[in-house]
Amino acid sequence: MFFKTAVSFSALIVSLATVSSPGLAADASNYAQFTRSTVVNYIRPATKQLTGSLRELEERTQQVCITSDPGNSAAFEDAFSTAVAAIAGVDFLRFGPMAQDNLAQRLAFLPDSRGVVRRQINKIVAKQESTVTTPASLSAKSVALQGLTALERIAYASDGKLTLGTGKDKKFLCDYAQSISINLAGAGQTLEAEWADPKGFSKVLLEPSEGGGVVHTHKEAAELVFNAITTGLTVNKDQYLLSVLGKTEKKANPKKAPFARSGNAITYLSASLTGLQGAYELGGYAQVLDNEQSWVANSLGFEFSNTTRVLSQLPKPLQDTGKTPDVRDKLLYLSTVLGGIKDVMSEDLAGYLGLAGGFNALDGD
Repeated sequence: MFFKTAVSFSALIVSLATVSSPGLAADASNYAQFTRSTVVNYIRPATKQLTGSLRELEERTQQVCITSDPGNSAAFEDAFSTAVAAIAGVDFLRFGPMAQDNLAQRLAFLPDSRGVVRRQINKIVAKQESTVTTPASLSAKSVALQGLTALERIAYASDGKLTLGTGKDKKFLCDYAQSISINLAGAGQTLEAEWADPKGFSKVLLEPSEGGGVVHTHKEAAELVFNAITTGLTVNKDQYLLSVLGKTEKKANPKKAPFARSGNAITYLSASLTGLQGAYELGGYAQVLDNEQSWVANSLGFEFSNTTRVLSQLPKPLQDTGKTPDVRDKLLYLSTVLGGIKDVMSEDLAGYLGLAGGFNALDGD
């Protein structure tokens, strides 16, 4: 369930010291604190957790390929679910290190509304293409053939059954899977190191300058992070939930949800929303609001708790249950709630703080 796979991200949501006295408009020092709080209290712990989960997945992939007994299979599935949750917790941070060298796509090729991963992997498996069976040669291939989304495709059957380590293509698929897992662990380590380095991208955000290329002021740095959060909400609603729901009940397609094939769609969505809430709360954005503006924090807290409640009630796996009337109604409600959260953050909260929060990184795509 959600509370098992995403509990570590919930643990990130802790109380912060007040950023500024209530009633004061967000000034330069507030903007600086927003960014620093998010980096120190959310991004760095989340990327460290990602590294640990991907290292564990690498080990479990190797073990299940050596012996696919019930114990190793269960351990792999647990490690895979944990990795899904960990990636969901950082996937919205698509700036800085995640934007370099296609790192975000090498971790997970998302969104994938056109089924690129499926098509490319089907061709590779049909040809038994040897270039995906070593980490070095795989890293030069299409990003759709790498990452956790690719590993899911070759490790699980369409009915959600774990097949890695079995069948006539066992050696090829295991060599491929182990190459993916090794590169994933390396990508996670790279991401963690980049954010941990005080002279790396953190310095760009925490010590902006007029001569800087990405951001020039503390306000611009805060906006970069803030807009990543609001864009993450939009992606979950528009590109994931609405794709699953379809325009009509007959056109619903739960298999389009991220990691639906492995039965981890709810795990991903839950951890993603918990991560977005964590980044918002740990950034301290609502803590500088005065009493008349405090309704924003109350509203967001209430609606985020609604998302947690709804997701915890959804029966797994979503690809099997997503078309049932009850589940569909819950997903429609969840979509409405996400739209409301996004509007409050990008319009009301951003307006109070003087942030250009209405910007959507997806505009123009």
